[in-house]
Amino acid sequence: MNLHRHISAQFESELQGLKSTFANMGGLVEEQVQAAMQAFKDVDLELAKRVRTREEQVNQFELDIDKETTTIIARRQPAASDLRLVLGLLKSSTDLERIGDEASRIAKVMIKDGPFTGSIELLLPLLNVLTNLHNMVSTQLSNSLNNVARQDEIAARETIESDAEVDSLYKSLIQSCSEGMAAHHESVNAYMSIIWVARSLERIGDHAKNISENVVYSVEGEDIRHSNS
Repeated sequence: MNLHRHISAQFESELQGLKSTFANMGGLVEEQVQAAMQAFKDVDLELAKRVRTREEQVNQFELDIDKETTTIIARRQPAASDLRLVLGLLKSSTDLERIGDEASRIAKVMIKDGPFTGSIELLLPLLNVLTNLHNMVSTQLSNSLNNVARQDEIAARETIESDAEVDSLYKSLIQSCSEGMAAHHESVNAYMSIIWVARSLERIGDHAKNISENVVYSVEGEDIRHSNS
């Protein structure tokens, strides 16, 4: 009995360690997204470069979670509910790593293209929409990470549904950029920069949605990745 309690305590310690690593990775990824967008808005080359450099830290977190997960499964052979939680964190860490990739791509747009050429007054309405898209996606990511921490299946489903609003705003922004390019050839590069950033933000929203879908799987054992839920 004492041995069982000892093993159970070790498992809980390892599981808490895994959760902590995931939370730290999530915090870093959120910072990366915010910093990348700030660099883009402020045309801050040094901040953009720091985002690119810190991508290695995000990648290391994913490797750490993979190692911790493998250790837990091999040593503890967790029961079904705990196994779903562990696998959910593992899958979600992959989504976090890809969100980090998208943040790095946003920073790369600024490094590659630099300040906008053309009329800023012409582009300002689109930049405002891009800011709205960023805010929506940031909220979606934050909510998904909270859903993981709380293992809140109901809130996770609400976060999943919110992705439709992100997709709608993204499509509207892309349409506006396409129309702008057709009418203002001198600003094509600026429009394309907005499109590339918007595309990365939309993908970040998709990965945040995946994280909430993993919460539903962890709690309910239901795989809804390819459903209409």
